[in-house]
Amino acid sequence: MIVEERFATYINSLSTGNTPLLTKIESEARETYVPVIRPEPQNFRKVILALHRPEKILEVGTAVGFSALLMAEYNPVQAQIITIENYEKRIPIARENFRRAGREDQITLLEGDAADILKTLDGTYDLIFMEAAKGKYIHFFEDVLRLMAPG
Repeated sequence: MIVEERFATYINSLSTGNTPLLTKIESEARETYVPVIRPEPQNFRKVILALHRPEKILEVGTAVGFSALLMAEYNPVQAQIITIENYEKRIPIARENFRRAGREDQITLLEGDAADILKTLDGTYDLIFMEAAKGKYIHFFEDVLRLMAPG
């Protein structure tokens, strides 16, 4: 990750850690080689959530649900989160993690290729988090811009 060291130090100084369940899910993911966001982006996301207080969040790339749960847990408002996942082996794990956290009513997982699903979505989202295959971002760009709320 390319981040100025002073910025990373500051962001990390704001961290109070994660909930025990998030810590466990993160550990389980790393043990099975599932990528989850690193501590600095986790802490930065918590700051963004606290400042922006998004009510409607879209995540492209669910994996095991760690980031969606982090956003649900650390957003000061009860946001509706839509997350998209295409890898069928991770979908049941994400759903189970949402259930474990008691967030299955707050987080909606859409199964399929994000390039197709994004085209079917309407309305706008206060925060859009891209966490899918980096090489596919160019295919999502137009729809992500269309779905992003002003500001």
